[in-house]
Amino acid sequence: MRGVPSRVADATPHRIVRPVAGRRELIAVLSLSALLIVARSAVFLAYETFFDSDQAIVGLMAKHLAEGRAFPLFFYGQSYMLAVEAWAAAPVVFVFGPTVAALRSVLVLFNLAAAALMIIALVKGAGLRPWHALIASLFFVFAPPFTSARLLEAMGGNIEPFVYLPLLWMLRDRPLWFGAVLAVGFLNREFSALAVPVLMLGQVLTGDLFRAATLHRWLLAFVAFLAVLGGVRAVQPFADAAGPGTRGVVAPVAGGAIENLTVRTRFVLTEVPERIAGFATHLLPVVMGGRRVEESFASQGRDWMAFPLAVAAAIALIRIGVLVASARRVSSSALPTAVRAASFAWYLLATGLLAALVAIVTRPLDNLPVRYLLLAVYIPVGLVGVWLSIEPRAFARRGLIAAVLSWGLFSGIDHAIEIRRYAQATQPDAIRVLADALVARGVRVAEAPYWRAYKLTYLTGERVKFASSDVVRIDEYQRLAQQEPGLLRLQDSPCPDGERIASWYLCRTPQ
Repeated sequence: MRGVPSRVADATPHRIVRPVAGRRELIAVLSLSALLIVARSAVFLAYETFFDSDQAIVGLMAKHLAEGRAFPLFFYGQSYMLAVEAWAAAPVVFVFGPTVAALRSVLVLFNLAAAALMIIALVKGAGLRPWHALIASLFFVFAPPFTSARLLEAMGGNIEPFVYLPLLWMLRDRPLWFGAVLAVGFLNREFSALAVPVLMLGQVLTGDLFRAATLHRWLLAFVAFLAVLGGVRAVQPFADAAGPGTRGVVAPVAGGAIENLTVRTRFVLTEVPERIAGFATHLLPVVMGGRRVEESFASQGRDWMAFPLAVAAAIALIRIGVLVASARRVSSSALPTAVRAASFAWYLLATGLLAALVAIVTRPLDNLPVRYLLLAVYIPVGLVGVWLSIEPRAFARRGLIAAVLSWGLFSGIDHAIEIRRYAQATQPDAIRVLADALVARGVRVAEAPYWRAYKLTYLTGERVKFASSDVVRIDEYQRLAQQEPGLLRLQDSPCPDGERIASWYLCRTPQ
């Protein structure tokens, strides 16, 4: 493997030493990162926790595709969120069956790919040794349990931007590939488009944006983007928008990614300062484990860690600012060599900040899903990556590494607590008890509210097909329910002659 810049190795910030990053070291680092990701994912692979009907829809799409019963292009019931996860999961579901573990194993692979791309790009594009790249990436690679659960959530677009964004950076000089990947990423999840303004900002700072060659590359990328976008829209009429047998049917939720963003945007200028403060003091610490979060599926964090994390971030920003200013004093270029050498780390930092800014200025804090803030993980990754890349003093690098490893220790403790909690649980999962009971009773068709209907359908492998009593995403189940005499309905409240199973009642509708 060719030598790549590792760090500024002496007291002169603009002097770069380029030691050889050995192939063995990189392989060892990638292997260790894979082990850490599997470790943080273990609970969610072994247990059917944190699984709902939205995720079940992705699994059902994969099952229908594997069986050749449907051609899903977007998330069932809508015309945005390209069905990348469903297509990736289809072979696994075909071989191992429609289980939660089968579906999540594909998401683990996405996590592994995202970590590998991040580490390799930090080595090649930020001059870090592989071990230092792993340290910077630890906030993603060994994210605490609650954040890890979100990174394994089969929502159709939580983890994919972590793959698209480093890939787009690697393809920035290959415009046709860049445009194609950008189109797929944008259709899958709009956050992938953040790469464009960040890369353009970098080109403005380097003075490259308005050069003929740069403009030509952006034009080619735009053409490729439109071509892929048009190609996907061209096959949309042949897709099944609402499950098997709905080819050519218009999705109930029409419109694309832009329309989706417009409808959901709630921008109030006077609230922006409060939202930014709330993000900095609460939401970002939540994602990083600096605030206590307790959910039924995962807990993480300590409230006392918010202050040390804030102090560490302030120190990082001050030190990076001092090093950049020092480098500029001894360099005549707009961006000193030391700053250019850390380009991918700067890219991650800027992308994380922009993702957080877009999320918090367009949505009120009390209506901001955590999944919209996952890319904020890039903020600590970028900060550590930049600092390790341009820091000339060995003791400062060692102190930074020790601090990140200390954070990783607390994340590991949280994971150990969760593993022990699940292993010691004695009560079976109620929804699994219900699913098995329905299959044992030979129930084939029933009705339930959305958040139970499709979850139960997937958990039973479609042996029981639930129509939804509110939000409908699969038309086939609705048709079956209409044809079923004495349809069984699942509800919370007792009913005459109803059967109680776990915490719910199975009631028969009047004929």
